[in-house]
Amino acid sequence: MDDPKRQLVFLAVIGLIAGGLYFADVYTGAGNDTPETPAAADEPTEAVQAREDSEDRGPLLTDAAREARLAQDTPLTIETDRFRATFSSLNTGLTGFVLKDSRWTDDEGDQIQLVSTDKEEYYTFQVEARGVNVPADAVWQGEQVDERTVRFRWQGDGFTVVRKIEAGSDPYQLWSTVRIVNEGTETRPVAVAHHTYHYVHREDEEAGFIGRPSTAATRGACAFGDDELERLEGKDLRENGIERAQSGQTPGIGFGPQVKFVSLADTYFAQAMAADGGLAHRCIIAGSHRGGSMDEDTWQGTLFEAELRGPRVELGGGEEVVTRTLAFVGPTDRDALVAAGHGLTEVVDLGWFSFIANGFAELLETIHGWVGNWGLAIILLTILVKLVFFPLTYSSFKAMAKMRKLKPKIDALNEKYGDDREKKGAAMMELYRKEKVNPAAGCLPSLLQMPVWFALYRSLSTNVELYHAPFTLYWADLSAPDPYYVLPIMVALLMHLQQRLTPTSVDSAQMKMMMYFMPLMIGAFMLFLPAGLCLYMVTNSVLTMTQQRAIYAKLDREDEAKNAAASPLEDEDDDDDEPDDSNQPTEALAGASASATRRSIKRGKKRQRRG
Repeated sequence: MDDPKRQLVFLAVIGLIAGGLYFADVYTGAGNDTPETPAAADEPTEAVQAREDSEDRGPLLTDAAREARLAQDTPLTIETDRFRATFSSLNTGLTGFVLKDSRWTDDEGDQIQLVSTDKEEYYTFQVEARGVNVPADAVWQGEQVDERTVRFRWQGDGFTVVRKIEAGSDPYQLWSTVRIVNEGTETRPVAVAHHTYHYVHREDEEAGFIGRPSTAATRGACAFGDDELERLEGKDLRENGIERAQSGQTPGIGFGPQVKFVSLADTYFAQAMAADGGLAHRCIIAGSHRGGSMDEDTWQGTLFEAELRGPRVELGGGEEVVTRTLAFVGPTDRDALVAAGHGLTEVVDLGWFSFIANGFAELLETIHGWVGNWGLAIILLTILVKLVFFPLTYSSFKAMAKMRKLKPKIDALNEKYGDDREKKGAAMMELYRKEKVNPAAGCLPSLLQMPVWFALYRSLSTNVELYHAPFTLYWADLSAPDPYYVLPIMVALLMHLQQRLTPTSVDSAQMKMMMYFMPLMIGAFMLFLPAGLCLYMVTNSVLTMTQQRAIYAKLDREDEAKNAAASPLEDEDDDDDEPDDSNQPTEALAGASASATRRSIKRGKKRQRRG
């Protein structure tokens, strides 16, 4: 198979694999349909698709009761140099979390608000004292301890519950310390649970395109057991919510025990919770079709919930239990996630080749530290990757060059054997053996590089460092598509030019397919991908073309040198057959003498016959 045909097949295979990896249901919520029980909860790494119906959090308030309750709210604020967090005295949950850095703005230029719900029952990072009957209309006593610390207190049902929330020393961290005191005389079981919520409007969820899901698409994750990690896509959570709602059950997919963290995250921002000093008992992730906003016009969306539940404790009279929980709310900045610990770097989904993608993310950050520009860092990273894989690239192009030289012989075999595939195949294999050519050698190096390509794609398309990161000229946000389509058009043109520069002898239909359709298709995909990824594609195409021309030129020079080395030997052979002009007189005399001798011999023979 000649070079362009092989490239066409290779590109098609890449497209199929990429599509399969991207659209396959890789992560599914394993588990059973039976309600969770305390006995089953002790089994390791069990996935449970239900909550205890008997421990539901109670009925929601009516609109009138909610409005009256909201009027009693006394919000408290924690503020650092990175964020401003506002808490409600109704249930101690977050009513607002604003990132203060000017970089974190939305499309309208407003500071990003990470709390997307304004119904008090869905406030983010609220606490639940399980086993304690806290009324739905309860109001906590709030206290502003200092700029970075607030405290809430509620007393009733024979218990005193105190919650202190403070900003962590590392970025985007909040610490929740909950103390439950049994003021009675009877022993009662209690447990502490934290809930976080995220609401996504339907139009935001569906704003993506093929190969590039919406950056608002939300997914859940839970790390538990012996290094087990479950990721749940938003569509799976919605389907679970619909199925369980139809059967009258509470939505949710649970995992445990030994839970390290639970999270809700989109492409660039995350909410995660982890138990301090040990492991939580269970995590539950849910998604349901309901209004997460007071505005009924925005009810077309999905409300996502993550719960981190501590173990149940038997609390005797006068005894108390204290738990401490970390909440991470902010951008999925790698350094911030590392500082938070608890394995929160796994919040970012880098796909099957995450170990490679993580390496690229670290390398890109290192290069950016040298040059100070993310666009230039992407270019330098691409150059470095091409240099590392140059031996494979050279091997690939060299194999392609050998195959092109065999094209006339392959055409002759095709003409000779026609439709006899068996004889033709045998003849082809014999030709490859004789010429010492491996027909798959041109594709194998590219196949070996595919994991790197996928990892680099995931690393660039999910890297929060590119969020609103400028490059040059009008490229002000490398995480957003090119607004003027310059980079996607360049990708298509460079791919088309590369096909034109590749020597080929295929028929016109195949040539048009390679030279027009494929570049147009790739360019169309690039229209919706981040500008940073398009910049990588442009740089990679330029480097590939440069390497291709340089390698082919080198191979041509080597062939010319071989031919030149063989030419003197051929000239010497020709000299033996041709007369030397400098010795013409001698050769003439020798020729005349030989002729005379031949005539004398002939006359002698005649005399002998006469006699």
